Amino acid sequence: MRVRKARHEDVPAIAKVHVDAWLDTYRGLVPDAYLNRMSYEKRERLWEKNMETSHIFVVEDEVYGVFGFATWENRSSFGGYDSELSSLYIQEKFHQLGAGSALLSAVFRDISEKRHHSMIVKVLSENPACKFYEAKGAVKVKEVTITIEEESLDETIYAWELI
Repeated sequence: MRVRKARHEDVPAIAKVHVDAWLDTYRGLVPDAYLNRMSYEKRERLWEKNMETSHIFVVEDEVYGVFGFATWENRSSFGGYDSELSSLYIQEKFHQLGAGSALLSAVFRDISEKRHHSMIVKVLSENPACKFYEAKGAVKVKEVTITIEEESLDETIYAWELI
């Protein structure tokens, strides 16, 4: 398993991981109407744009290629934090193998090198990933309600202070 910065040729694999992870993770949490509109093609267009604005890391191996990714932004959409983990997704069959930890470590290193001092992540409160972030030292700072497809969902905002 290897973590590296994403390249443009990774976009199709990132889009596939993104869609597959959403369908595996959020079925039953997010309205089906939203999930059913997701497609690899739409996500490829999104990730082509994100390659220009986000810091993106992928995790891969020699057999399967890219099977996970993480992105962070130079800004935060909440509070006085200076960065935001905007995504961290691993294909389900690779869960519990250390890929998420490896990606998060790469993000922390990159943030530190760019002299950022804090980071948030927003997670649906029912998402099992909450336990992962808590185990990685994230502190719950707020719970909010978001709306997807006219359905109210609870979201937890976690933060790290990176000194």
